[in-house]
Amino acid sequence: MGDMVHKGQDIGALRRQVANGSFALGLHAMQHAVKEGFTQKDMVCVASRGIVVEVYPERKRCLLYADVTIEGLKMPLHLVCGHHQPDAPVVFVTAYVPSEDEWETPTRRRKIRR
Repeated sequence: MGDMVHKGQDIGALRRQVANGSFALGLHAMQHAVKEGFTQKDMVCVASRGIVVEVYPERKRCLLYADVTIEGLKMPLHLVCGHHQPDAPVVFVTAYVPSEDEWETPTRRRKIRR
């Protein structure tokens, strides 16, 4: 996918914002963290070093993935980030452990059979 997240923004700018503490947690991200046992630190880790899985340019969002350790187990974690303005905080829209029902691997969606 390269470094471009969406037109006019890049993953480097997003990572710099997060490294500077310029981010906000969305409600869905907080709810999944409580339910699935990961932390804000885990989300920051994904934002800092995760790979870009999908880009949603119309919403100025991207899906990142990295492995994190949750309760002693290495787990994949997905993080959807919104980055609307270079000087605005990055929003952690949602985060979740990808479901095997929807994902073949942490970076490849399952094809829907019809």
